[in-house]
Amino acid sequence: MLSLGEVAPFICVPLDQVDLGFLVRADAGNADAQNDIGQLFSNAGKPTVALYWLEQAAHQGHADAMQWLGRCYIGGEGVPKNRNIGLMWIAKAAAHGHIIAQAQMQDSFRIPPANGLKRI
Repeated sequence: MLSLGEVAPFICVPLDQVDLGFLVRADAGNADAQNDIGQLFSNAGKPTVALYWLEQAAHQGHADAMQWLGRCYIGGEGVPKNRNIGLMWIAKAAAHGHIIAQAQMQDSFRIPPANGLKRI
């Protein structure tokens, strides 16, 4: 088994001690840490690595990770664009009470009025 000190130099983004702690907890299966590490890699421009961690957390029922994963699929970040899979993940997050995902679902099903009529 490798120690974190042996692996840390090969991680593709700089991590401070707090981030390394998240990485250890994420690797141990902690969904909150997996989501945090996924967002850290996403913000660092490493969408493929981010996707891995977000998927791990989402499959454990982490609503925030589900919403982020949906955004990745819709935007094609780290995966080929797939609106259907993206909406599926956002719908799951909404079903878990994620407020942003609930608003996104409402917006995705709004139908514009026909014939140029304005909504009142």
